Amino acid sequence: MIILKNTTDKLEIILNAAHTTSPLNCYVSWRDRTSTTFIADRTVSNTDGTTPVDISGSPGASTQRLIDFISVVNTDTATKVVTVRYNDNGTSYILYSVALSAGERLEYVEGKGWSVSTAAGAVKQSINQGNNTISSGVSKVVLGSDVTNNNGVANTIADITGLSFPVVAGIRYRFKFVIDYTAAAATTGSRWSINGPAAPTRLNYGSEYSLTTTSKTFNTGLTTYDLPAASNASSASTGGNIAIIEGFITPTNNGVVIARFASEILSSAIVAKAGSYVEYEQVI
Repeated sequence: MIILKNTTDKLEIILNAAHTTSPLNCYVSWRDRTSTTFIADRTVSNTDGTTPVDISGSPGASTQRLIDFISVVNTDTATKVVTVRYNDNGTSYILYSVALSAGERLEYVEGKGWSVSTAAGAVKQSINQGNNTISSGVSKVVLGSDVTNNNGVANTIADITGLSFPVVAGIRYRFKFVIDYTAAAATTGSRWSINGPAAPTRLNYGSEYSLTTTSKTFNTGLTTYDLPAASNASSASTGGNIAIIEGFITPTNNGVVIARFASEILSSAIVAKAGSYVEYEQVI
């Protein structure tokens, strides 16, 4: 049970990043109880990115507010880390924090607790083995539209907006980006990497992508973001190229891991195609 008993108590929600396209929908139902009255009501609100939003205000004097139900739906197009906090007169305490992919729902039900549902409505679960929590499944984010890098400065790396996943500090993740891309010409090379929260405790990954029709560029043992530093010299063809970036990360801070890319030649487009995706899961 979640109880707000003081006129300075409230519940609030905050995200790890600004909205990509739209805010997340929030619904809270509650009961206010005094020694003589009982009032049931609800609060409807939307998130405001990294700015906290009250999802349940404070009760009146000599009143207890009992929280019965909380629903947060990721109506954005990108994964967000959602944190629900109890605010005690300006001091916040985290009640629950979770990464919600597009379409997923976080719920609190009095007497039952917290749960997360997939976009299809299935409840996500985890299996505890000793002291290790193992994810019950792999989450996937699919790139919804093409992203082009034809920067006027050669080898300028840029985010593939929409191809990312959220991470929580101290949790170990496995990830694999699979990116379908085109090149303006077979003589235009590229590079593919990632960025994420500053100073991860541990990061190790590798990448591979087209060089010719019979060879690839391989990068292994990468331990910092935006590697390799240089683009390769060509693409297998103008279409049908594949880049793969996979590895492990243990972040020090909450945030988002995002795929990045660059074109070898100025103003010569490399295009990450819609339908590219990243799969990720919590491993420790």
